[in-house]
Amino acid sequence: MSDESASVLSIPGSVGLVHQNPLGLALVLFGLYWLSKVFQSVDTSRPPLARSWIPWVGSAADMGRDPDRFFASMTNLLGPVFRLKLLGQERVFVTSPALISTVYRDSQSFDFRAIRVELGELVFSLPPSLGRQTYTLETYMPALHHSLLPGSLQPMISAYISSAHDGIRSTVANMDGASVPLLSLIIPPAYHAACRAAFGPGFPAEESYPLFKAFDDSFHLLATNIPRIFLSKPLKAWDKLVDLIEAYIGSLGDDLEEAGHFVKVAIRGREAGWTNRDIAAVLGTQLWALQANAIFAAYWLVALQLQQEEGLAPLIEEIDTAREFWQATHPSVPIGIAFFEDLASSSSKSLPLVTSAIQETLRYTSQSYSIRRVVKPVQLGGYELRPDEQVICVTRQTHVDEEIFPDASKFNFRRYLENPKAMKDGKLVPNHSMAFGGGVSMCEGRHFAMTELKMFVSILLTYASIELDPKSSTRPTFAWERQSIMHPRGDLRVIVKRQC
Repeated sequence: MSDESASVLSIPGSVGLVHQNPLGLALVLFGLYWLSKVFQSVDTSRPPLARSWIPWVGSAADMGRDPDRFFASMTNLLGPVFRLKLLGQERVFVTSPALISTVYRDSQSFDFRAIRVELGELVFSLPPSLGRQTYTLETYMPALHHSLLPGSLQPMISAYISSAHDGIRSTVANMDGASVPLLSLIIPPAYHAACRAAFGPGFPAEESYPLFKAFDDSFHLLATNIPRIFLSKPLKAWDKLVDLIEAYIGSLGDDLEEAGHFVKVAIRGREAGWTNRDIAAVLGTQLWALQANAIFAAYWLVALQLQQEEGLAPLIEEIDTAREFWQATHPSVPIGIAFFEDLASSSSKSLPLVTSAIQETLRYTSQSYSIRRVVKPVQLGGYELRPDEQVICVTRQTHVDEEIFPDASKFNFRRYLENPKAMKDGKLVPNHSMAFGGGVSMCEGRHFAMTELKMFVSILLTYASIELDPKSSTRPTFAWERQSIMHPRGDLRVIVKRQC
């Protein structure tokens, strides 16, 4: 029997398989599909492509289960530059700190601005006429950047301290002697204080929080290709949040005396024809940037420190020492807002242990993926990248690298008391801590965020005694699906007592 006859005779058998065993045919087709993948030619000039067994989904399921293990495995198998298929898209991933630094430095080859504009439209529903407007890109964004430089932050920091001081004292007084979830102690006063610092004392922070949370809880889904019909809840919450901000802008009228730091910058957009709705939409994006990470960093710092053998005692001792010194030089002034304002305005080296604990919290809990688009043909790590490809910098791999950070899997709040002498392959790693990203996409609010966290912890530990509830054994874990500062899955209970 000839090969040709065999192929002809096989056709009826295949048809019969469709009628008699559709599952069998599906398995045959699936096998043929993967055989074609396995035996296809490999272009060694391109970053290696990780094999995945589920079409469209690709490596997403494996990555989502344990990103740290997944990216360590991919790096060991394929090297520090490789391609992954995720939810229908192919992207290039970079895990080496040296190569990440290359991407950050070369903004002529690796563009971020277009990515930023597209995310504004995809996630925050900004209309192209606003997000791509020359005024937005060339005037508003530089003005916002300038307003967040250290020399411009004092009014915002003072407003934050005042609101955090009153909010924390009130929260602690209401919880005095009670066993409460740690989230309920940390998140509300942290969120409210940041809102009022950035938007003004009259901003409806309490009313905005449920809307913000509904949107933020689905942020990672909004940034994917999931059809919008499945995301109606967060999208409706976002529209209502923008409605709330728009109403607040309208209530201010022309009197901007009570307007917050962010509002004063955004409201200048009226010069370019921005409506109150446009201003509210832009401010909504800044509200998310302000709140999505810092409040959870504050939570994790306290949660992780409570689980250390020494607990919060070392941080309390440092804050008490600073307070005693201040009281000795201000004997007639009671402890209050003035002390914390002096603490915030003093040298950046003040409270070195608290600062180290903040930096270690950011290293330990951050999972940032900086995105760039390839603008022109370029080589990275010996591989050719093509225009329009997306490059993802996996900064967390540096944070959990045992060669760069000994005992990286452990939380060590003293780690940053001295600047780590980070080494990789015998070379210094200057960009060893990238919780705020890097390059042109480095978080513009990082200077405020560091002061915000330092002040929140200082105020909280001045007015509250916090201990683990011995009757509760639950502990929070990382919600791996979240980027930047990971949210907690679960919580722990603490006993709160009022101090001072």
